[in-house]
Amino acid sequence: MKGFKTAVMSAAFGTAALCALAVTATAAPVTEAGETAGLALGAPLPEGGYFIDTASYISRSTHPETDVLVNIPVLAYSTPWKILNGRVEAYGALPQLAVGTNNSWARGMYNPAALVGLAWDLGNGFGFSDFVGGYAPMHTAVGVNAWTFNERAALSYTANGWNATVHGIYGTSTKDQSSSVQVQPDYINVDLTATKAFGKWDLGAVGFGTWDVSSINGVKETSSIAAGPFVGYNFGPVSLQTYLTQDIAQSNRGGYDTRAFFRVVVPLGAL
Repeated sequence: MKGFKTAVMSAAFGTAALCALAVTATAAPVTEAGETAGLALGAPLPEGGYFIDTASYISRSTHPETDVLVNIPVLAYSTPWKILNGRVEAYGALPQLAVGTNNSWARGMYNPAALVGLAWDLGNGFGFSDFVGGYAPMHTAVGVNAWTFNERAALSYTANGWNATVHGIYGTSTKDQSSSVQVQPDYINVDLTATKAFGKWDLGAVGFGTWDVSSINGVKETSSIAAGPFVGYNFGPVSLQTYLTQDIAQSNRGGYDTRAFFRVVVPLGAL
């Protein structure tokens, strides 16, 4: 199970978005809340490359109901290099997004993302990572035509089959490249994981919270908190994860979200 746990960490910086739910007249972060749940993000990856695909379905209880489909293919590379004894790692993603409301769908490529950072093995099962990077503008029906900076830090405990992880994400965006209007709020996401290995299975729970920390163009700041069960299975070498979350609190989002995630991880070996 150690290989499974370390492999899925490579999905840490897969990018997704719920910002297109701004069609409900509320702002939302560029980084989808909960997208990194289930991952031991603080621990360094073994050297080599990884392909990860995370798909999710989000349903919001608005009137009419809003549905979002997200697909996030990610390439990750854990390099042989170290800086200050931290492993240098890099991630890139080219996500796709579809948003439907009242039987009308908008779909297309979402903002590509790239991040680079360091991950430290602190000993006794603990690891810590810190990454910087962000999202490039994407002038599509579902993209955000602005630059978004991200800083992401995680603390993980992965000894004795456990994965206990706290992952914090801060995001801030520039103005829209075409209109010079601020269209995205600054935000903080916190994704939580608590799972235990039982043979090839990983079972447990995940949760997350997301908060706007700035207001734009008179739109109220939004927030939500969600939680739910998690299941993972290691087929060797391919690994699968799935988790389902439900909002337990929300503010100014127009409705409560139900989210279903499915993730596949394929180690690519040395690059």
